[in-house]
Amino acid sequence: MRSLILICGLLLSMVACQKAETPKPPSTNPEEAATTAIGVLQKLVNEQNFRELGFDSVDQVKQAQPGQPFNVFEIGLEQLKGYKAEADPNGLLAQSPKTLYPVVVNGQVKSSFTVNHRESGYQASSFGNAAIIKSLSQYRQSGVVGNDFVVRVPAFNMYYLGRRIENRLLLVPIIDDPRLKLKPGEAVPAQTVIEQLVPLAKEYNGLPM
Repeated sequence: MRSLILICGLLLSMVACQKAETPKPPSTNPEEAATTAIGVLQKLVNEQNFRELGFDSVDQVKQAQPGQPFNVFEIGLEQLKGYKAEADPNGLLAQSPKTLYPVVVNGQVKSSFTVNHRESGYQASSFGNAAIIKSLSQYRQSGVVGNDFVVRVPAFNMYYLGRRIENRLLLVPIIDDPRLKLKPGEAVPAQTVIEQLVPLAKEYNGLPM
């Protein structure tokens, strides 16, 4: 009887081990990480969260493909506080190790994921953010692949499209923010945006916005 119990225990352990997925090591390139991310997203989507993740149905994620990625730059809170009028706004941009990928279904942007570049390789994270990626993609310049990038202000959770035209840095607001005198979709000189963000930075109390 005791032997039977031990055998059953071993069998259960083997089944449990087979069901448990071994975490995959980081990929050696961003394209491989993006492909892996689609597989992870397909496992994440279920009846309870498919709308939250940006999809119209659970089955729709089966057709998901990674879209053209956005490079990401960030502007820190302390950099905003120390910004001097007329200074070159390019000096505020810090290249992020993250790349933002749209998730596309039949040519339509539905969701997103982020690929992080670390010393060990590339690994995907931060799935979803459907509203952000749809707005970024809506105002992205068509026909100029790789020109537009993302400029993020982490302290305020703000996102802008960035683009350079004739060595000028332009920013495109993607939402209507009542605190700023900016129109969504309208490219304006980066300095115009920065000068409106500086007072917010100086008054920021550190609480989530």
